Amino acid sequence: MSITIRGLAATVNYVVGPFVILVGAAAGIAATVLTWVLESAGFLMLFLPSLLAIGAGVFILWSVQRSGLRIDAHGFSWCGPIRPAQSLRWEQVHQLRPPPSGSPRTVVIAQLHDGRRVEVRAIWDSPTSSLLIPVDHSRAQNALLSAHQEWLAARR
Repeated sequence: MSITIRGLAATVNYVVGPFVILVGAAAGIAATVLTWVLESAGFLMLFLPSLLAIGAGVFILWSVQRSGLRIDAHGFSWCGPIRPAQSLRWEQVHQLRPPPSGSPRTVVIAQLHDGRRVEVRAIWDSPTSSLLIPVDHSRAQNALLSAHQEWLAARR
């Protein structure tokens, strides 16, 4: 069993990334064709922004691909679009608790056997997304809880 859960922003960016790449490619082709047809090198200045757009689209896709919550039989890992990945193994986790009401980006609080508490901010959404749509991490919370319960049952 291995699942990956992503937020709404990541889902939207799966469309935005290729669109930005497409716009960059179209601008590059237009710059090349205009330079060739009109025999004016001035249109080549459009080529640099087109390369930047292609790079931005690739970066968007890369950041979406790495962000999210991944749950498997050994534990779970989470990563934002730019932050380094973090992970916990099921052996380390004593209990998974719901987040406090004042933290809309936190999915769960993992209480470890050594007494530490780890805040799992697995599903990245923009700060303003919670203003438009209420934040609901119940799918990720339920997936984490059921995977932890399966691991506990298999251990007994």
